[in-house]
Amino acid sequence: MLLASLVALPTDHANARPNIVLIYADDLGYGDVSIYNPQSRIPTPHIDALAREGTWLRDGHSTSTVCTPSRYALLTGQYAWRTELRSGVLMPWGRPVIDTDLTTLPEFLQDMGYETALIGKWHLGFDWPWKDGRRPPESDILQQGWISTARNDQFDWSRPLRGGPTDHGFGYYFGDDIPNMPPYAWIENDRIVAEDLVDVPRSSLISIGFEGGIHGSGPGEAGWQLDQVMPKLVDRSDKYIRNRAQSERPFFLMVSLTAPHTPVVPLSEYDGKSDAGTYGDFVVQTDDAVGSIMTALESAGLRENTIVVVTSDNGPEFPAYRQWRRYGHDSVAGLRGIKSDTWEGGHRVPFVLSWPAGGISSGRPNDALVAQIDLFASLAAVLQHPLQAGVAPDSVNVFRAIAGDDPDGRTELVYHGSRGNLGLRSGRWVLLRDGGFGRSPLPLWAEPDWVRIARGVRVDGASSDALYDLVADPGQLENVIATYPKIAERMAVRLLEIEKGR
Repeated sequence: MLLASLVALPTDHANARPNIVLIYADDLGYGDVSIYNPQSRIPTPHIDALAREGTWLRDGHSTSTVCTPSRYALLTGQYAWRTELRSGVLMPWGRPVIDTDLTTLPEFLQDMGYETALIGKWHLGFDWPWKDGRRPPESDILQQGWISTARNDQFDWSRPLRGGPTDHGFGYYFGDDIPNMPPYAWIENDRIVAEDLVDVPRSSLISIGFEGGIHGSGPGEAGWQLDQVMPKLVDRSDKYIRNRAQSERPFFLMVSLTAPHTPVVPLSEYDGKSDAGTYGDFVVQTDDAVGSIMTALESAGLRENTIVVVTSDNGPEFPAYRQWRRYGHDSVAGLRGIKSDTWEGGHRVPFVLSWPAGGISSGRPNDALVAQIDLFASLAAVLQHPLQAGVAPDSVNVFRAIAGDDPDGRTELVYHGSRGNLGLRSGRWVLLRDGGFGRSPLPLWAEPDWVRIARGVRVDGASSDALYDLVADPGQLENVIATYPKIAERMAVRLLEIEKGR
C-alpha cells in the first residue's frame, strides 16, 4: 500500500527522495487529451500512456481560469484572489507578483535538498531593467489593453532581471517569459541571452502565428521564430534531465510549456497529425513533448522514482468553439465554458500523475476533487516534512486520494474567474457568483448562442448567481438556484467565510 511505502522511504538519504517533474501545459483543454474524451479528434498517446501507468484525475482543477493566477497559486499554495491578482492576468512588462515574504514550492524543496529548475513560461513578473530606473506610467506602456509601446532603447539589458524564477526558489531558469508578449527573447537565469535586441514589429510575428495571440510589438531577438519556442524548451528539458542522471541530489523540474496557447504554430512535421486542424496538430506536438521528456527520464534511469505530473493552467482558449463547429472536436468534452469562465470547462483540466516507486501506478481514473494548489501540501506530506504556519495556507494534502488509498479529496474548492468572480464547489454542488461567464463583454470569449443550443442549455445562469448539481447535471445545463435556495444561501455564507480567512 502507498502509505506503508511512504513510511518506509529512508528520507534521510537524498537518493530515496523522489524526483519531481511537473509538465504544465498552457490552455490544454479537458477534452483535448483522448483518455478524457472518447470522441476526441486528436491523438495523445504519450499522455494517455502516462495515465495508464499512473492515474488520471477526472475532477482535477486549475486554481484559476487564466494563467497568471493559476501559476501563482500552484507555486505559493495560496489562492491568487487573496492578492492583487483578483482579476485578469499580468500585462506586458508587469512587475513581480509573488511577495518576497512568501515561501514558494521550489524554495521549500530547496530547503529539503532538491535541485530546482524552471524551463518555459513564467508570467509572474520581473523587475524589468528600465534605463535609469524610470518605469514609464502604465498608460504609456500599454495601449488598447494589451498592445505594448515599449521600445528597446528604454531598457538596459546589461542589468539583471530581478524578481523572476531565480529569486523565488528556482536554481535554474531558461525560457522566454511569455511567448506572445515582449520581450521576444530567451532568458537564462536572470539575464537576456542575446547580446543585442531590436524592436520587433508585431507584423513580423503574426505572419507565422494566429493573429489574436500576439500582444504587441517590442524588444526582441532579430529573426525571432515563434514556432521554434516549443522545440527549444523540450530540448532544454531533456538535457536537464539527462544531466541529473549522475547527481546524488533529487530534483524538481517544472516544464512550463507554451502550447497549445495561441499563437498556434506547430512545426510543419505535425501538419495533418490530427483531425482537428492546426490547433489539433499543435496539441499532438504538445503530447510529443511529454513523450520526449518521459524518454529522457527512462534514458537517465530516473523513471521509477520520479513523480510526474501533467496538467494545464486553465481550460482551452476561445478558438475551442470554432474547433468544435468546424471539426467536431470538443476541447471540453461536454463540459460548459472555456478559459476565463467559472463553468467547469474553464478550470477542470487534464491532470495526470504517475510515480511507480510510490504507489501512483493503478492505471485507473480517479474521481477525487483535487486542485493544483494542493500539490504543495501533498508533496510536503510525501517528504514527511510538515509545513510551517503560514506556508501554503490554502493547500490541502490530498496525496492519499490521488494514490487511491482514500476515496475523498478536497471537501470544497473556491473557483476563480478572470473577472475576479468567485464560486464555491462543495461536494456535488457548485455556486457561481454572477453566473459562469469570464469575459462576457468580449464577443470572442462569450458563449455563442449556437453553443448554448448545441449543449442543450435549459435554464441559464449567466446574468445572476447560479447553482448547479454536478452529479445530476455535469454539463451545467440548468441553473437550479430557484429550486434549492437554502443550499445556495448556505454556500454563499460559506464562500464569504473563506474569503475572510475562516
